[in-house]
Amino acid sequence: MNIQDKLSKARLLLSRHGLRGFVVYVSRLIFFGGRGDKSCRVFLFELSTPLPTPESIQAGEGHTFRFATIEDIHTYHADPVWEIKDIDVLAFKRGDRCLLQFDGDTLVGYAWLAASPLVEITWGFHFNMPDDAVYNYKSLTAPLYRGKGFQPLRHLKLLEYVKGTGQHRLFAYVDQMNLNSLKGVKKSGYKKIGVLRCVRKQEQVRFFLKVSNDLWCKERRT
Repeated sequence: MNIQDKLSKARLLLSRHGLRGFVVYVSRLIFFGGRGDKSCRVFLFELSTPLPTPESIQAGEGHTFRFATIEDIHTYHADPVWEIKDIDVLAFKRGDRCLLQFDGDTLVGYAWLAASPLVEITWGFHFNMPDDAVYNYKSLTAPLYRGKGFQPLRHLKLLEYVKGTGQHRLFAYVDQMNLNSLKGVKKSGYKKIGVLRCVRKQEQVRFFLKVSNDLWCKERRT
């Protein structure tokens, strides 16, 4: 990254996250090495009480929510604007689910749930979740509907739909340098419950995990 790119990055950080966000970003870059091929640091989160605002609830009145069909997935996969990749189609066929939010016939956004309680975090490290938690990933809101707080509303709907299976928490993880996603999970009501540190040195990869006891699972997964 040349000087011009670095300056552009700095200006973007300041405009989106202010001076505090900029300082946090630079501090993590200096003390934890950011994210690269040598080291990374990932925050783990859980959500049991989504926080949609009264404004987002009001704006979402009349919207419908349902899980996608394979026909839906193929349709949105064919349109690059929805960022549904080949790997997402494969994940859906393997059992992952995608909650769709509609304003009439217009897709507002979506959020994915993993079928497996065994989640790959990074560099081949897998986290074993308890049975009452489900991994929520890959959320997107259409540009026309952004800024209305619909992501927390989708999280609320997700928990309503899965509570019948005994699951009442969503699990998520975000790289420490992804300030946009960190801001989003905080806005949704996610609480940080752990940190995963990864260090690659010569022929070894070392992982250091700290996680709250109530999200630790001793059950073996195969």
